[in-house]
Amino acid sequence: MQITAPQQERFVGSPFYVFITVLVGSAAIVSAILSWQAGDVAPAVLALLLSIIHLALYWLNLRLHMGRGWRFFYYPAQSALIAALAFLPYGANINATLVATLCITQVGEALGLWGNTRRALWLGLYYLGLMVLLMTQLLQGDVLLAALGSTLVNGGFIVVMMVLFNRQLAERQKAEELAVTLEATNAQLAAYAARNAALTLQAERQRMARELHDTLAQGVAGLVLQLEAVKAHLAAARSERAAAIVVQALERARGTLADSRAAIDDLRAMAVTLDEAARERVARFSQSTGIPCELEVTVNDGAVLPTEVGAHALHVLSEALTNTARHAQAKKVRVRLVVKQGRLELAVCDDGRGFDVAQPPDAGHYGLLGMRERARLCRGALTVTSAPGEGTCIQFVAPTSEQR
Repeated sequence: MQITAPQQERFVGSPFYVFITVLVGSAAIVSAILSWQAGDVAPAVLALLLSIIHLALYWLNLRLHMGRGWRFFYYPAQSALIAALAFLPYGANINATLVATLCITQVGEALGLWGNTRRALWLGLYYLGLMVLLMTQLLQGDVLLAALGSTLVNGGFIVVMMVLFNRQLAERQKAEELAVTLEATNAQLAAYAARNAALTLQAERQRMARELHDTLAQGVAGLVLQLEAVKAHLAAARSERAAAIVVQALERARGTLADSRAAIDDLRAMAVTLDEAARERVARFSQSTGIPCELEVTVNDGAVLPTEVGAHALHVLSEALTNTARHAQAKKVRVRLVVKQGRLELAVCDDGRGFDVAQPPDAGHYGLLGMRERARLCRGALTVTSAPGEGTCIQFVAPTSEQR
């Protein structure tokens, strides 16, 4: 893993270069003093000058190492300086020690700047080859082998320590990045949770609005129709018929109250089969309105119908019949309910005055909206076909458990 520039500076840092400066500077000063004492003034001055240039390039490289042009200048320049220092008249042993020190520091710098990367590996091999080449020019025989062996052991220990330190730093950086990622993920999850809570609350509000409309609104609308029928029968002196409708209205009021409580508690259940519930709603519609209603029910034996789908279908049926009674001025209604081949189909058609389906509904009228929401919740579809003077047909289609 290659480390970015800020991480590399943080990784290497000034302490490493201070150590190199002290190490190389000490070696240069000692070598210069020895040359001075031996009467070689010019080599001593030259050694100090080359060492100062060498260390200055080190410090410049700390800031400029990312530039491609700088790298092409820096590494050849440092190699030339090491070669020049290797052949100053210090003595073969001192020169070999200086070469080994300078080459090892170059390898350490490469590991510090570039981490455990291929670039650092190639630089390390390059300086290792340069060190061996220069030392073979300075030493011979057993002395050369002993010097190379000692340098490789000591230098190898330093290189291993740098590699392990690089790996430890890389793992630390990964942990820090993971911590940042986890923090961002936690924040994102918190945002998702808040959004989910808001959507849940919105969905619950829509459900309650739909349920209250389909229970209270439909129930009260049915009661109004029945009371109007009672009023008409009383005006015509048909008290027995009026009394029978009053009994039906009381039953409807109790049922509406029970449905409202069940809707609030979300405890609705289909106590009867779907066809029986559909027949009951159609019969109640005909008795309340006096409008003939033809019912066709086909439910295959063994068909699996979820309670949710059946409840939505019955609510759509009730809403369609209520709209027919309130707005259609129909003379006849036909209801078709079919459950077969993993599919529920409900159609409620009348011969009333119809309406323009392209026109938006009046304010406060949520019947069609509620029916469409129920179709969506069942992964089904609701189709409304109507035109002025041509009646209305509402079709509700939903998959049953065989397709869910």
